[in-house]
Amino acid sequence: MNLIKVGLIGFGRMGGFYLEQMRLNGKWEIAYICDVDPEAREYARKVAPEAKVVADEDEIFNDPRVEVVVLSALADSRLSQIERAFAAGKHVIAEKPIADTIENEWRVVELAEKTNLFSTVDLYLRNSWYHHAILDFIAQGEIGELAIIRVCHMTPGLAPGEGHEYEGPAFHDCGMHYVDVARWYAGSEFKTWHAQALRMWSYKDPWWLQCHGTFENGVVFDITQGHVYGQLSKDQTHNSYIDVIGTKGIARMTHDFHTATVELHGVTRTERIERPYGGKNIGVLCDLFADSVRSGVRRNELPRFRDAAIASEYAWRFLDDARQHDLPAIGDLKTLEEIRERRRTMTNGYGLLHKRH
Repeated sequence: MNLIKVGLIGFGRMGGFYLEQMRLNGKWEIAYICDVDPEAREYARKVAPEAKVVADEDEIFNDPRVEVVVLSALADSRLSQIERAFAAGKHVIAEKPIADTIENEWRVVELAEKTNLFSTVDLYLRNSWYHHAILDFIAQGEIGELAIIRVCHMTPGLAPGEGHEYEGPAFHDCGMHYVDVARWYAGSEFKTWHAQALRMWSYKDPWWLQCHGTFENGVVFDITQGHVYGQLSKDQTHNSYIDVIGTKGIARMTHDFHTATVELHGVTRTERIERPYGGKNIGVLCDLFADSVRSGVRRNELPRFRDAAIASEYAWRFLDDARQHDLPAIGDLKTLEEIRERRRTMTNGYGLLHKRH
């Protein structure tokens, strides 16, 4: 079978992940890597000598041999790149958010839903083995009727000012994944919500937020997210889980970024599963997309642009709701600068900035 020729546009941290996983997958040929940063291009030539490295994305869009483009540059470039890709007859894999504003995101959805070309977005949690294990357990009736979805993801993570210019505060840039997961589990749309946030270190935007509410089918949710979890602690840690409660049983997952542990307590069985965490699951995404392109039939497991637009819009709505309530500021910018300085030299930590070697 012929390899699928792909052009990677944007060669930062995520672009590197796509390069690595597409090579391992064995169904792809990295035809181009594009980045406007000379340092990124120099790095690309070292690690991907098989690719043509360019500064101008026109070379990718104008090459009819390229079947797929991967868009992992900044969000403000996404709309125009998706428009050009579809116009050139190319399938699209995009990072989230799929554009820099809600209006542009829905424009992208409209474009995707009017073409026969395939597109997907890196909502990586939808490709994780642990969520599929829990969803299968729920579908078997083991927890009775789904009632409550609790999601938490708190890490030190990216500090304010380290890369959220177009992606928004932490609850949008990172938290929209958990907004999407809650909606995915519920199989319903958001109905009501109330959010409380905190401006940690007196930064202009909230960096921690908790939101609870209901879905149209009556399922209740709460989501907690923040990159504020022990930024200056001697030994950093995190707190990440999903806890799903039904009328008869429960299912839950925790992970340490290396191993994920799923605990299933159903009406007929109790089970504990430990498997490797899987990281961003880019390999799963690339494999599903390759199968779609080659078969001509889109795999249902692939997240859609519509899913990303809804998650993004509600993440913004929850942030806006939090701003309508008391929005305390605790800590000071001096502490934030200490955090940034520490992260500049850290070699082992959470959400560290991409360093090229």
